Amino acid sequence: MRHVLLLLLFVLVHIPIVSHAAAIHDAAMEGDVAAITAALDAGAGIDESDGTATPLYLAVMLGHIDAAKLLIERGADVNAQTTWGPPLMAAVGKDKIDLLNLLLERNADPNSNRDSESALHVAVTLDCLDCVRALVEAGADVNAKTTGGKTPLHIAKSRGQAEIAAYLLSHGVVLPTPAPISMKLASADVEKGRTYFARVCVSCHTAEPQGGNKIGPNLWSVVGRDKASGANMRYSDTLLSWEGVWTYEDLNRYLFGPMLTTPGVKMETPGVPEETERVNVIAYLRTLSDKPIPLP
Repeated sequence: MRHVLLLLLFVLVHIPIVSHAAAIHDAAMEGDVAAITAALDAGAGIDESDGTATPLYLAVMLGHIDAAKLLIERGADVNAQTTWGPPLMAAVGKDKIDLLNLLLERNADPNSNRDSESALHVAVTLDCLDCVRALVEAGADVNAKTTGGKTPLHIAKSRGQAEIAAYLLSHGVVLPTPAPISMKLASADVEKGRTYFARVCVSCHTAEPQGGNKIGPNLWSVVGRDKASGANMRYSDTLLSWEGVWTYEDLNRYLFGPMLTTPGVKMETPGVPEETERVNVIAYLRTLSDKPIPLP
């Protein structure tokens, strides 16, 4: 008898019990409204994760709007976090605009994000103007930046999405303008500028007479040179449309944060946001010439 009881205990411990959670997640992936209802009525947790996602996220991801509506009506958290972000992140796409609007109408956060990339960034990347409009009208931040410093406008312009770019520009985009620095160049520390350049810039640029290009153009004599004029370089439409020579203030604006001040450029780096460092670098760039441009 004792052996029988031990065997029964072993079986109970090692055989998994079928959970309501598994049932509701399977039903959500299939868009089976009746099965979702049955699972909830049997006690399934409406926001329980299967290890990666909630039932609502799965229903939205697979495009099951009726299932999503039911889950929301039964109290699903439209902002519940999952491995892949909240449900709104799965609702961005040209074939999911109804789901996107449903979630926004039920108070989903328009600034939902995943790994620092907002829903608006995803909408622009997918070239979904309707998604962009829905998110912005719901309050999405048009100036949001990824960890790498990319704004929705930068993505739109770099991809040649003129209609989306125009929409964003007319709905609150702010292009930062750094304070003038020309009068500070005379007191700049050129040697610190050289050190910064050697540490940060040489991986992409050369700076010698007759030097070749790297990923970016040779910067010898860049101060006073026509913009986008380096030989054998493929420039962005944004930079090609910026006429004139590189003045001290043009370099100041550009280097402050290329993707912020001049969205659409190919120089996708954070730039030199700290003013003293930027002044030193520009002062050093001035020296890269046989005839340096006079200081103001």
